[in-house]
Amino acid sequence: MFWKIVTLAVLIAFAWWRLRQFLRERRLRNLGEPVPEKRGIRPISILAAAMLVAYGGYLLWVVASQTFSTFGAGM
Repeated sequence: MFWKIVTLAVLIAFAWWRLRQFLRERRLRNLGEPVPEKRGIRPISILAAAMLVAYGGYLLWVVASQTFSTFGAGM
């Protein structure tokens, strides 16, 4: 349950950040000011990589704990 709440909070924060960025860029375009060019890794790529690492680590931890509890009981 904890991971679901953390994931939801991260997704909401990411969506809020992207909405603020979109509205800022739209305001700059309406004022006729130049919009800074985006370079580097896209934010969604960073978020996806972080979530893959977190859930991959969690999966490895669950599998390792189940494996050690299964095979470690006889020792």
